[in-house]
Amino acid sequence: MIIKYLKHSEIDKCKWDECIGKSNYGLIYSTSVYLDNMASGWDGLVMDEYAAVMPLPFRKKYGIYYIYPPAFSQQMGITGLQEITTEIIQLFIKSLPPKFRYVEMNFNVSNLFQSTNEKNRNNYILSLLPSFKILRNNFSRSALRNIRKANDQNISIKENVAFEEIIKIHRYRFKDAVGANADDYKRLEKLFSMLQKSNSIFTIGAYTPSGELIGGSIYFLYKKRITFIINGNTHESLKNGATHLLMYNSIKKYSCKDLILDFEGSDFLDFVRFYQQYGAAAEIYKLVKINNLPWPVSIFKS
Repeated sequence: MIIKYLKHSEIDKCKWDECIGKSNYGLIYSTSVYLDNMASGWDGLVMDEYAAVMPLPFRKKYGIYYIYPPAFSQQMGITGLQEITTEIIQLFIKSLPPKFRYVEMNFNVSNLFQSTNEKNRNNYILSLLPSFKILRNNFSRSALRNIRKANDQNISIKENVAFEEIIKIHRYRFKDAVGANADDYKRLEKLFSMLQKSNSIFTIGAYTPSGELIGGSIYFLYKKRITFIINGNTHESLKNGATHLLMYNSIKKYSCKDLILDFEGSDFLDFVRFYQQYGAAAEIYKLVKINNLPWPVSIFKS
C-alpha cells in the first residue's frame, strides 16, 4: 500500500469520484463537486491507484495551514474500494503532511479505530426499504399527533420548492447559529444549483391555506442515501405540525425503495428526539483532532 499526498491540481477527479461512487461507504461530502464548492481549498491522500482516498479540506491562518470540516459536511475520512482496516487508517494518518499543524476531521462510519484524539459523534439513519405502512407504524404518538394537527389546519405540501426560499427560512430561524456563515450559505446555494441540474437534490415545502411557505426541507440524493441537509422552519410550522408533515411526506415518497434516509444526526437532544420519532437508529462516527501547533498557540486551541 502506497499513500501519496496530492495537491489539488494533481488529483484526477474522475478517478477520485469513481472511488467514492463504487465504495459501499462513499458519501457525497467526499465527492469532488462537493469539495470544490464547500471547501476553501482541498488536497488529498490517495492510496495506490485511487483504491482509497482521503480529502484534506484546508485553510491558512496566520501563516499556519490546518485541516477543518467545511460547513454542511458531516463525514469524510477515508473512502475505499475495499474494507478500511485499522492498519489502513493508521497509514493514512501517518501520511498527513507535516505542514498541516492542526487537524480536525469527522471520519465516516466505516473508519473504525481507537485513538486518544477521538470523540464519538452520533448520526441517525432510517432504512426506507419497508412499506410506508410499516414505517408509519414506527412513528411515535407525538409525530402522528402533529401530522394530524397539520392536516386539520389544511397545510399543503408541494415538491420542487426553490431552495433559496428554504434557506431563507432556515437562516431566519437559526440566525447563522449552526456553525455556518454568509459565505458558507453562498457556497451551499452554488452547490445546490449545480446538483439540481443532475436531479441530485430534492426540495419540499409546507404551505398555509393562503399559500404562504412556512417550512421546507432540502435533501441530497446520492447513490442509495437521501441526506436531510437543510430544514427551514418558522414558529408557525413548529406550532401547527407542518414540520412533522414535511418529514411524513418525504418518507412516504421514498418508501419501499432500497434507500437510507440520513437525518445528518446531531448531539442536540431536541434534534435527536425529532429523528427518533420516525424510528431512526443511531450510528457512530469519529471526530479526530491532532494538535501540532507551536506553543503557546497549541494551548489556546486545546
